[in-house]
Amino acid sequence: MQYRWEEIDQLAEILEAEVAGQPFDLNLARDLAERLIRLCPDIARSMSQVIDRLSQTTETAAAA
Repeated sequence: MQYRWEEIDQLAEILEAEVAGQPFDLNLARDLAERLIRLCPDIARSMSQVIDRLSQTTETAAAA
């Protein structure tokens, strides 16, 4: 399996910013995770969890 390191690295940077409490692009993070599901099927489950968590973040922000 050939990984797409560019997308993985970009998503990692976004998630690190989130953890650090810095602003991040939620839509880009979700798009990258969705793209990685197709490109790297063996990490699809982890990327689905990222998408689910980001969706909860969106719902929480909308409710506030």
